[in-house]
Amino acid sequence: MVGQRIPAHGTASDPILAVAAVLGTVDVGSFLLTRWRTLLSSAPGRLSGSVVGLALWAGLAVAIGVERSGRGGRRCSLVTTGLAALCGLGNLALMGVHLRVGKGQRRGIFGGILGGVALTGAAARTFRG
Repeated sequence: MVGQRIPAHGTASDPILAVAAVLGTVDVGSFLLTRWRTLLSSAPGRLSGSVVGLALWAGLAVAIGVERSGRGGRRCSLVTTGLAALCGLGNLALMGVHLRVGKGQRRGIFGGILGGVALTGAAARTFRG
């Protein structure tokens, strides 16, 4: 687009990946915000896993922002691709767990969709032509 700065190492899927990263951060953040006290006492493992998920999604959003500003270079591009792949695989696995046990299906499916978008974005960045 005219006037828009797009780094040579970016892809057309980057804006979609950025939206998925922000939505993933909001999703996990709202989950933690509403349930942290219960998770702290009854399921500390779920709490720590959710904190890691929040850090990954937020890190992906920040990495995309740095890369889009043109300051990140090749290393930032690799970090962004790696974070996208981790977020994607983690959320698809989490969706499978949610579907298997029959709990949290709407949130689990939403997270799985975001994970699929992130994984597709990582693949597009990896196999661009």
